[in-house]
Amino acid sequence: MQYIFKLFPFFLLASFVFYSCTDERQNANESDVLSVINCETITHENADNCLHLNQIQVFGTHNSYKLYPHPDLVERLNEYVPGWADNITYEHRPIREQLGELKMRQLEIDIFADPNGGLYSEPAGALLIDDTEFIRHPELMKPGFKVLHVQDTDYRTTCITFKSCLKEVRDWSLENPSHLPIMILVEVKQRRPESRGTLIFSEPVQFDEQLMLEIDEEIWSIFSRDHVITPDDVREGYETLEKAILEKGWPTLGESRGKVFFGLDNTDSSRDIYLSGAPVLEGRALFVSSPPGEPSAAFIKMNDAIGAFDRIQENVAAGYVIRSRSDTP
Repeated sequence: MQYIFKLFPFFLLASFVFYSCTDERQNANESDVLSVINCETITHENADNCLHLNQIQVFGTHNSYKLYPHPDLVERLNEYVPGWADNITYEHRPIREQLGELKMRQLEIDIFADPNGGLYSEPAGALLIDDTEFIRHPELMKPGFKVLHVQDTDYRTTCITFKSCLKEVRDWSLENPSHLPIMILVEVKQRRPESRGTLIFSEPVQFDEQLMLEIDEEIWSIFSRDHVITPDDVREGYETLEKAILEKGWPTLGESRGKVFFGLDNTDSSRDIYLSGAPVLEGRALFVSSPPGEPSAAFIKMNDAIGAFDRIQENVAAGYVIRSRSDTP
């Protein structure tokens, strides 16, 4: 079997500063601490104090949890519709390997709501080819967010639940406390694809305000508060999040090392629901992609790196964190 590994998007934090930042924290001596830091020239010694989180560029993966679909299912899907499986025949290394060996510093995780448990325990594709590993898996039977690319067809993952994916990141981070900040994008999935032939797709649970807030609850069940950079940490007394990042800026690299921060990948009604009651994301765990001018603007998803190149440069220079792609929009 031929396995294809794709590195989909990169997470663009800055392009006006180019500096090779590593996962090695510098130990400043007492004279360095007492002296005034000179940031006119960025060096290996002063980078942690002079550069901010939005002034580095890191690479990441999309569908970071994904495994190659079972080859028998690929064959069956392409029998239904020629080329149907073309866009799902790839996989990523386990999350720990992505963070360690591959140095990825942005991950993206898709979640489906399953408040009662068992909704995705019998994927139609798995039943079709008797892929027993993913039929009634114990983790699929429990309540909580499930991690899938496409229900019933692209269901094979390295971490089945949102919590298990987060645990992998947390454990690796605690073992490597000087790492550059890791952004974890969360995409809410609630669409039912059109059924074809005998393959009937499950009807997903629609996300309401309660389910959107349960994303935060699952995050806080895994991460301690001081392990996560939150919108409140960045806003820090400013009236809006946007005003904070434009006037004060993001935390420095030194303040951000060993930490993670979360962003909501959706820009549809899910984003609006998450913002309801918290227009500047007060008390929330996730940043959201908001255009300049909105109170919650700090991180912006701009996937078209070519068509939106000039606007990306402008937004980066202004101080926003930009997530874009390295291949196609």
